[in-house]
Amino acid sequence: MHKIIVHPGSAHRDDFMAASILLATLEEAEVFRRDPTSAELADPATYVVDVGMQYDPQLNNFDHHQDASLPCAFHLVMQHLGYHEDAQLVYGWYPLMSMMDVKGPHKTAEYFGVDASLLLASASPIDGYILARFAQLECLGPEDLLYKFMAEMGRDLLALIEEKKQRLERLKKEAQVVQVDHLKAIFSHIDDNPKLAMELYLRYLGDASIGICITPSVRGKGWELMRLKDHKDVDFREIADDPAVRFVHANGYVAATKALLPQEEVIDLASRSIIEGRDRRS
Repeated sequence: MHKIIVHPGSAHRDDFMAASILLATLEEAEVFRRDPTSAELADPATYVVDVGMQYDPQLNNFDHHQDASLPCAFHLVMQHLGYHEDAQLVYGWYPLMSMMDVKGPHKTAEYFGVDASLLLASASPIDGYILARFAQLECLGPEDLLYKFMAEMGRDLLALIEEKKQRLERLKKEAQVVQVDHLKAIFSHIDDNPKLAMELYLRYLGDASIGICITPSVRGKGWELMRLKDHKDVDFREIADDPAVRFVHANGYVAATKALLPQEEVIDLASRSIIEGRDRRS
């Protein structure tokens, strides 16, 4: 059975995520939260992650603290397993996570041009709870609930990379970009997880004039119309009184129809939601 060793004390996203990916890819493993021995650092059957002051993929040692040029341990593990480039493409949080771990919130905030308090305030209480539970443990085996959670999460993260890549290719073939007044809208008939990889498709298109996304709704039998990047010229409250519309959010950024209207009818609704040149609501 393989061993995965991560640092003791406070647990962080870096060591937690790296261990989760390893649990997803190794047939059998145990997780230990302690410093490694010299023998363990020399043993390729032992994965030493975010501790040990060594980066040696051949020996499965993945620490970054001894070299300021290295990314976080999670990235080192993903590089070793061959998932790094795809993760960079698919997950918006992926590069940010390494920057936060390596440079800290203040340097990261400076890079993005925001106040560090914004990054700290956006920390998830769910993250905090799970990491606190992980920090309480000295070892973790297949019989432990958290072990099963980590392994499943790792498998899901890796599977989602491939799912998003496949969906992006499908969107390139099947989705349409249609004119809506002076803007454009993405129109997609895909009803299985309709928004999957939509952010990748938008990045691929690189068209700043796209302000609306129209897809089948996941909360009913109609279409969902969504304002993209909070476009200033789109407000679905303009169509709230239309009998075909089932729901409009109070802030006007999303609407849903009662049924899957013909394409030209839902595009007309989208066109009537364009408020450029009219008085804008607060």
